[in-house]
Amino acid sequence: MARSPQRRPGADDGAPSSRQRASGRRGEDPLVTRRDMAGWVGGTSRPNAAGRWPGERLGLAQDGPAAMAGWGRRILAVLIDWSLALLLSNLWFEGHPLATLGFYVLMQVLLVGLLGTTLGKRIAGIQVVRVGGAMAGPLKALIRAALWCLVVTPFMIDPDGRGLHDRVAGTVQIRM
Repeated sequence: MARSPQRRPGADDGAPSSRQRASGRRGEDPLVTRRDMAGWVGGTSRPNAAGRWPGERLGLAQDGPAAMAGWGRRILAVLIDWSLALLLSNLWFEGHPLATLGFYVLMQVLLVGLLGTTLGKRIAGIQVVRVGGAMAGPLKALIRAALWCLVVTPFMIDPDGRGLHDRVAGTVQIRM
């Protein structure tokens, strides 16, 4: 018995392919197809660039303690810490802006460096740690605070939601 030839997918059986039908001419590929346009209109694809949740690429949990701290908590912590710095500045330096900034940086360096949290971060339930979980330490806290003073760096965020000051210092803000 003779076997009939099996048709392989993609084998040339003489029928025009979808690309050939799209261009209207055989043997010539169109420069742009509908599939190309559909991919462009939908935006560029970066498969899993940010991970499925903020902090996944850093090995952080999705929820609960040791998960990436959200923006609400971070903003609350900054407001509390800045209010405390402003209060201290008003008490001793008549509210001078550089004194307020100095108190804020001093709180960040000492408290984050030694305890991993400030008063505002503690109330908001945030701790600053190195990527991997170790304490930040005074040097990392100083780097974070110095870059935070440039104001722009907290808004230069990566796909995980870390500001430039955290990326340069190698730290991450997690929930307690």
